[in-house]
Amino acid sequence: MYHCIVNPAAGRGKGRKLIPVIESFMKAHGKEVKTSETSQDINANYLAKNALNSQGIICLGGDGTLQEVVSGMLNGQDKCNTPLCVIPCGSGNDWQRSVNIGKTPEACLQALLNGKTRAIDAIRANDSANINIANIGLDVEIVKRAQPLKKIFGTKSYTISALISIVLHKNKPLTIHIDGEEYSNGNFTLVAICNGQYYGGNMRIAPSAVIDDGKITLCVISALSRLQCLTLFPLVLLQQHTNLKAIKYIDCKKVTIAAKNQQSLSLDGNVYELEGALNFEILPKAIQISE
Repeated sequence: MYHCIVNPAAGRGKGRKLIPVIESFMKAHGKEVKTSETSQDINANYLAKNALNSQGIICLGGDGTLQEVVSGMLNGQDKCNTPLCVIPCGSGNDWQRSVNIGKTPEACLQALLNGKTRAIDAIRANDSANINIANIGLDVEIVKRAQPLKKIFGTKSYTISALISIVLHKNKPLTIHIDGEEYSNGNFTLVAICNGQYYGGNMRIAPSAVIDDGKITLCVISALSRLQCLTLFPLVLLQQHTNLKAIKYIDCKKVTIAAKNQQSLSLDGNVYELEGALNFEILPKAIQISE
């Protein structure tokens, strides 16, 4: 028995439309599949926890759905051996750009049935986990404002949200520890804790990040003015940002970030409001991805 977890709202309804494709393919190959949809009351984290005894989990959604599935699969553990087949159908699908999964749903499913998997890293984030990029600061504000715009503007919602967020932007006072040592105590525009390379609808914030190298690629951007922020995101889109003096990249295993007040944290596009320190730790080879 395989278990398909579907976000029916993903990609403005694309997730739900693909259900018959998945069920038809699996039936044609003599495989039984149980399909479960997420809802306001039941998230993908819960469904993944209850699917760990299946032959494989199929994730039908965007980056946010995938984050919940991965968190549920790990469920506080360092790794999970249940194969995960990802069929991206969200508005951004940034994680997909860092891997080599099939270009069609049928190709993704065939890799699952063939038993072709690749062990990739995940990041533990306090009591949760994610597989792509966690972020704090300006980019979280962009993600938050983009959410209600997605149904209308799709991937363009991030660009529209970025312009609004930059106008309202204030740098955040943070204390950052890297691998147990204090790195800095000051004001920052944003901090991205990266496993993958892309976020925010095709922005390659961490070109050097590798999803199976056993390392976090930490991207720290010091305090920028609003005018500097306006130039930052076009440079990221053009991949001309990595040599800016305000940006530092550090490879590490653990990161702790503390703020004076409650702060917003984005895990692969899902936003959480948290109190206290944020603790991140790389989980090497944590998830078996069908590829």
